[in-house]
Amino acid sequence: MKAAGKPMVSSAAAAGLLNRRQLAALPLALAGLRASAQGNAPLRVGQSAGFTGGQAEYSADVNAGLKAALGAANAAGGIGGRPVVLLTADDAGRRDAVVANTRKLVEQDQVLAMVGHTSGAGVEASLSFIDSARVPVLGPATGNMGIREAASPHLFHTRAGYDREMQAIINYAALLGYRRIALAYLGDVGPANLRAMTQALGRHQLEPVAVVGLDRNATDFTEPSRALLRGNPQLVVFISNAKPVVGIVKTMRSNGYKGQFATSSFAGSRVVSDLGRDAAGLILIQVLPRPQKDYLRFHRAFHADLGAHAKGVRPNYTVLEGYVAGRVLLEGMRRAGPDQTRSDLLRALAGLGEIDFGGYRVRYSRETREGSRFVELGVVADDGRIVF
Repeated sequence: MKAAGKPMVSSAAAAGLLNRRQLAALPLALAGLRASAQGNAPLRVGQSAGFTGGQAEYSADVNAGLKAALGAANAAGGIGGRPVVLLTADDAGRRDAVVANTRKLVEQDQVLAMVGHTSGAGVEASLSFIDSARVPVLGPATGNMGIREAASPHLFHTRAGYDREMQAIINYAALLGYRRIALAYLGDVGPANLRAMTQALGRHQLEPVAVVGLDRNATDFTEPSRALLRGNPQLVVFISNAKPVVGIVKTMRSNGYKGQFATSSFAGSRVVSDLGRDAAGLILIQVLPRPQKDYLRFHRAFHADLGAHAKGVRPNYTVLEGYVAGRVLLEGMRRAGPDQTRSDLLRALAGLGEIDFGGYRVRYSRETREGSRFVELGVVADDGRIVF
């Protein structure tokens, strides 16, 4: 007998209704499981750098800057409660090792992004994999023009390129009346860096009196020094890590060379101490605000974070470059949210527009991922100070 006012529901119909309710609730249940599984699990990012070999000090400085930025973010609660962890791999400045490290960090360690690579040649060789894996790559610590000309949608620069560096130094040299200029560049990269150098000369109707390719990990610089001396230059311009710069400057000075040297930002700040007395007169091209200053909010944050999370590390341009790369990465991660994927982070970074860190700006748009155009020149004084 049916109860008055209460329609009967068959067991089959009831089962169907239950299944529909379960299905409707499934996305919420899965989302809850995902959040529960992730919880406070770390968000992993990766860095391949030359911690041994000719770029060891440079790589250590970039890494220290990254750790300062990430450490400050983690101390403030990370990204939605999840800490950001930096996984590192040593490539010894070798291009093939950069490719292998990048692949391992992405495929095996499942990092969300790569940050602070120290070999432009290595990034250049890794681009096809980076694009196929669709992994964001932040702030390679290089002005390498090959990776800029490739215009990968996954690559985000946080500093000016070598084209702007070369324009700055050659404009200055032309103003001084220099006509005989020699070029020395790393030979393991594509032709874009050398092209940036020769194009800067061409704007002043100049051609190089000598062009020399360098090995970033070499220990003997006798032959490249001789080749440069044969050109009898007034100025030698480098795009190189510090080791070849130091070796060639010392060798040429010991052979009586009285002209001037200028080096790209890739030589790093420690090139001055490595050269000792031979550093006097060296022109340093820089792509960031002076790291020892404290009049900008950007500087004060850098000094505080470095003191708290990279104890014992002295501020210099290379440390600051790593710090900026870390700050930009973190801003993208904050906008992508705590449960982000690589695609989420990529969209967030592409949409950053202009970021002002309190005195240093990074800007992205549909047309460019260059990040910054800031360049200035400094000269090493007799007492080792850099004078601007």
